[in-house]
Amino acid sequence: MAAPEISHRSVAANGISIHVAEAGPQGGPAVLFVHGFPELWYSWRRQMEHLAARGYRCVAPDLRGYGGTTAPPDPSSYTAFHIVGDLIALLDALRLPQVFVVGHDWGAIVAWNLCLLRPDRVRALVNLSVAFMPRNPAIKPIDYFRRAYGDDYYVCRFQEPGFEAGFASFDLKRFFKMALTVQTTGSSAMSLEKMQASNKEIALPSWLSEEDISYLASVYAKTGFAGGLNYYRCLDLNWELMAPWTGAKVQVPTKFIVGDGDLAYHHPGVESYIHKGGLKRDVPLLEEVVVIKGAGHFIQQERAQEISDHIYNYIKKFNTDLSTPKLSKL
Repeated sequence: MAAPEISHRSVAANGISIHVAEAGPQGGPAVLFVHGFPELWYSWRRQMEHLAARGYRCVAPDLRGYGGTTAPPDPSSYTAFHIVGDLIALLDALRLPQVFVVGHDWGAIVAWNLCLLRPDRVRALVNLSVAFMPRNPAIKPIDYFRRAYGDDYYVCRFQEPGFEAGFASFDLKRFFKMALTVQTTGSSAMSLEKMQASNKEIALPSWLSEEDISYLASVYAKTGFAGGLNYYRCLDLNWELMAPWTGAKVQVPTKFIVGDGDLAYHHPGVESYIHKGGLKRDVPLLEEVVVIKGAGHFIQQERAQEISDHIYNYIKKFNTDLSTPKLSKL
């Protein structure tokens, strides 16, 4: 079977221009894919092909600040409300009253927030890599990360104004090879200097091609990294703005998937939170947790077929007649 064609267009929504990749029949049940950092819509190409061939309408935007989508210069323009607002406006522009949502990395965080703020627009959720993180009213996120991991932790380094300039002299192909193939379960310090100084031979795994690397490098050479870093710079601002949702639960049918070699799975307390009732408490409609052995962080690329099957097998259980708006049943 020939892979379904992926088309591209720009959509005006929420005051910005959003680059959108699409595949599958226009009248099919819709799936919204939400990428993370440092990624693009491109991370979902295999899942889009898989689901489009099965009759689903696949929609994968470059998020605000990424790729072909508008990148406002002010870091405060990247709050949860801006990003969720972009997605709701995009769904409105595409006349999609309700969608399945699939998120990874920062896209998973965006997807959790989308479900918190607008559960009526989400039929079901499949989130990868990053578990729901309930708001802790006792400590701001950056203070937590500094205490837990120190100032060299990448989230803390990203707070530095102008940090993105360090990427300008970087061999971006080499950067993406290193970033996408790293296998670690320890603390992650971000040192561009060490990455640049490394002369270690990088052998690409079977799931990552030179063509893939070239595409990412060419796009980021044009856009830079400021947009992606601004999501991290809004962590404390999000913490302030999301105060009304302290203790709120994600009331959407959910499946969560993570690799057992994913750094995000090994943050202190995360594994216990996922498996000992915390995630189910905060996401009451959590139906399944899948831990994939030997898989790392960029799991939808590393295990493309397996993740595609997991997504399809989950969402096909639901009533897929999304032609009319539905009220949340929760």
